[in-house]
Amino acid sequence: MQVTLPPSWYSGSQAPVGVTDYGAYYSGSAEIPYEYSTNEFMGNFTIYTASFTSNSKFYPHSFSIQLNVVLNYTKTSGQSAYLWVQDVAVINTATNQMNIVDNIWNLTSSKSVLKGLSGNGKVYTYQGQNYYAYQYPSTISFTYPLQVSLFVTVSINSQKYPVINFYFVYGGKVVQYDSVVVKVPVSSAAFYVEGYTTLPSGLYEDAELVTGGPGGGSNASPSAYKAYYTLQYLNGTKLVSVPHAFDYGADTAETVTGMADTTSGPYTAYLYPGAESWSALW
Repeated sequence: MQVTLPPSWYSGSQAPVGVTDYGAYYSGSAEIPYEYSTNEFMGNFTIYTASFTSNSKFYPHSFSIQLNVVLNYTKTSGQSAYLWVQDVAVINTATNQMNIVDNIWNLTSSKSVLKGLSGNGKVYTYQGQNYYAYQYPSTISFTYPLQVSLFVTVSINSQKYPVINFYFVYGGKVVQYDSVVVKVPVSSAAFYVEGYTTLPSGLYEDAELVTGGPGGGSNASPSAYKAYYTLQYLNGTKLVSVPHAFDYGADTAETVTGMADTTSGPYTAYLYPGAESWSALW
């Protein structure tokens, strides 16, 4: 078993904070791994108040809430590959506005190239690594409480290509804002959570609904925040809560400082200004 919790690269109090299923939990001092797969993850959040500052030059009062999951697919050649799929809300607390964006990164190895994607977005380069990105064209103005769901699905089309669909739910409406075809013939494709090993790139095969800076590896800090998060996956025909969760994420570069995260009711996390505890939620 290679997964260590918390990840070795975190120090101090900076981390993405929220709900993360690593495919592992503690029984006493023993870390017990498990795994499962699904074709849908959904992250839900309700924010009652929020005020943030950020070290981002362009978004000094913004933060993000990210649904981050790993797509594991097997090519018809028998090779395995891993894509990191992000469905993200970027929230400006100075203007009470929200933008929805998606990203896809190749986590198969540290030198993997992202290619063969077809969707509404384009492939860009960040610090020498390419990634796919698209932003929903409308900026959403809101009042509190802000209630949003982010969810992603994967299926295989008639050409045997994986299709990743990106959605958000706001104001009682479900919006599918992007659909990305990965033009690689596959024999299987699903989102995986597993705590036995890390990915070939060194990151975790987990599922996260976490808060961080607004983008580009930035950090954000709340002066006021009251929010509740839940993370679910499709099990058969029903959405169910992830079986175990920790209060910090591992894969994203965006972080928060001064964010506390505790359990509030069944499978629900309560986030507010305070000290990060690096602990299990359930």
